[in-house]
Amino acid sequence: MRREATYTIYWFFSLAPFLTAVPLFFLMPEKVPARILALTMIERHGTRWEVFLIPLSWLIVSVVIDVIFRMIERSSGSVLPMRMAVTRILMAIIFCTLAIYMELILYRAAMIYI
Repeated sequence: MRREATYTIYWFFSLAPFLTAVPLFFLMPEKVPARILALTMIERHGTRWEVFLIPLSWLIVSVVIDVIFRMIERSSGSVLPMRMAVTRILMAIIFCTLAIYMELILYRAAMIYI
């Protein structure tokens, strides 16, 4: 698979959680429960800006993994071996799925405990 195509797919999935965080940001109330205890008691409230902490943390992890992958892929030419391309894309899809899932859990908690 071509290197540029692999990088484009990787960064699309790495930045996708920000695309889902923007509409959630405008749908959430100003104060959201930031920490909920096991018995559904709210321990502290936070702001809706905290919804961007989830994709930001995943973006930092994606950048670190990208640097590691680029060090590994340095020896290959303009075409990546299929194993490297699939590994890189699967890693991005897994991170994207987890980040969006965590955002939706935060949104659900904010809507339940208004």
